[in-house]
Order: sequence, then C-alpha cells, then structure tokens
Amino acid sequence: MRPHAREFARQELADRAAHAVADVLGTPPGAPRSARSLFDLPGFDSIAVVTVLERLETDLGVEVPADLIVPEAFDSLDSLTDLLATTVAGATPEAIR
Repeated sequence: MRPHAREFARQELADRAAHAVADVLGTPPGAPRSARSLFDLPGFDSIAVVTVLERLETDLGVEVPADLIVPEAFDSLDSLTDLLATTVAGATPEAIR
C-alpha cells in the first residue's frame, strides 16, 4: 500500500533521510545535516547510496522510480528529501513543501 503524501511532512522525510545516512555511515545524526554535500561525508559512495535508498524505501513503504535515481538526487540532504517527497507524493517536490 502506498502512503499518502500528507502522511509524510517534508521535515519528517528530511529527518528520516538524515538518520538513514547517519546510520549507514556510522556518523552522528547531525553529520548529514551539516555536510555541504553528502558525498563529502567519509564512506558515502555508491554502495552507501544503494544501502540508504533501500533502507528509506523500506521505511517509507515506497519504491523510488529508477529514472529518478541519479547522482544529483544524493548530492545533499535537500536533494535526497526532494527525491523522497516526489516518490511519496507521486508529484513534484514543490507539492510537499
């Protein structure tokens, strides 16, 4: 069953993304929030991207469409949150903001 967009506020999506990145990398929860780019975090590589994405898909009960999985979507916490918002809402990220 696909969650409704209203079930996930943008801040909740950002929190879940930050926690997933921090858990996968073994860093403090604030590290993803303070990083200019997630790729600047030690260990955030293609394997970490896949692990984070799988964790978030499971947590949110959604599957990110393959055509949205591009490196730019994982550049920052904001871009990752946009990806999640788009997937959860089935709409543009602006619809969630």
